[in-house]
Amino acid sequence: MWQKNVRYLDYNASSGITVNVRKKLIETLGRADLYFANPSSQHQLGQQSQQLLMRAGMKIASSLGEKIDSNQLVFTSSGTESNQTVIRSAMKFADAIIIGAGEHSASYDLLSETQPGIRFEELPFLSNGQYDLEFLKELLNDVKQSGCSKVFLSLFWANNETGALTSLPKLDAVLRSSGLSISLHLDGAQVWGKMVIDLDKTPANYITFSGHKIGAPAGCGVIWVRPGAVLHPLITGAQNHQLRGGTENIFGLTALSFAAEDLHPAQFITHTSALRTQLENGLREFSVKIWGKDAERISNTCRFSILGFESYENWVELFDLRGFAVSHGSACKSSVIEPSRVLLKMGASRGEALNTIRLSFGLQNQSSDVDDFLMAFKAILSEKKGRS
Repeated sequence: MWQKNVRYLDYNASSGITVNVRKKLIETLGRADLYFANPSSQHQLGQQSQQLLMRAGMKIASSLGEKIDSNQLVFTSSGTESNQTVIRSAMKFADAIIIGAGEHSASYDLLSETQPGIRFEELPFLSNGQYDLEFLKELLNDVKQSGCSKVFLSLFWANNETGALTSLPKLDAVLRSSGLSISLHLDGAQVWGKMVIDLDKTPANYITFSGHKIGAPAGCGVIWVRPGAVLHPLITGAQNHQLRGGTENIFGLTALSFAAEDLHPAQFITHTSALRTQLENGLREFSVKIWGKDAERISNTCRFSILGFESYENWVELFDLRGFAVSHGSACKSSVIEPSRVLLKMGASRGEALNTIRLSFGLQNQSSDVDDFLMAFKAILSEKKGRS
């Protein structure tokens, strides 16, 4: 899938289009009987497209839990649109909004739009990258005492930078004990395909996903809406129960259904957890700090700071020159060299938050990728010490 001379270690940013999805797409496009007509059209070709959409929706829903129905899904253009649709909808009904300190910038940056009269609070991290649920318990009590009755809470399920997981049973216990009406949104972009999930068994009202994280082309996002939860549309139209305008992305959703069919979470966990353990054992010989190491994390993610550097060093570029695609942090902010907000909120110094690398593995990675990365890391550090 990737160039042979490049070791791709950035699966949290995007998995790319998998080989099997590409193959199925080529086969689909090669069918002479498929016109991909407008699915709202009443003629036979339009109804054929509508059937494609229905089948795609059913396949996608089945990957999200036994009781999940495609009618509970709203399809969007991306994980970002999904998150922003849910949060902007909440601004219309909530009198208090609580958002996690480590949410994706696409969600966090919306806070500037908070309307007058809506109380806004930020839920802080513990030092291991998980949310401080004791703080949340106290905060919800204060919110209740202030007279707020409709609370919206937006948190990651798994953090894209550190892999740290939110404990849903513990979170559920806090929410239930609050005595408040709380609408919970989880950003699930990093858990789809990486964990065995059943959305109906979570405490969430809304969970959002991104298609290109699981092997589909970019351009498809998903919102799961629990039956009975309210989702206000941003632009009304014919799509998704009048929640979205425009013509449905038949090609994209068909590709997404192919990717959803190919997910094997148990296999993913077994394969990537072994690679991460190998990596983190190898990192012991270097002066690094692994973030979230003591927390429950998704199995494929390791984020570490390279200690002893205060100003930004061009680590990503240096690894790229040696044939390794790694990340400085969130891909959406990777073109802007600034300290990671997530790491700063976890207590990192500016130097630690600047000089950081994230590796995120996929099923195509092998043990040799880890060994060779560690060798490249050693060589890069040696070169830097030689120049100092």
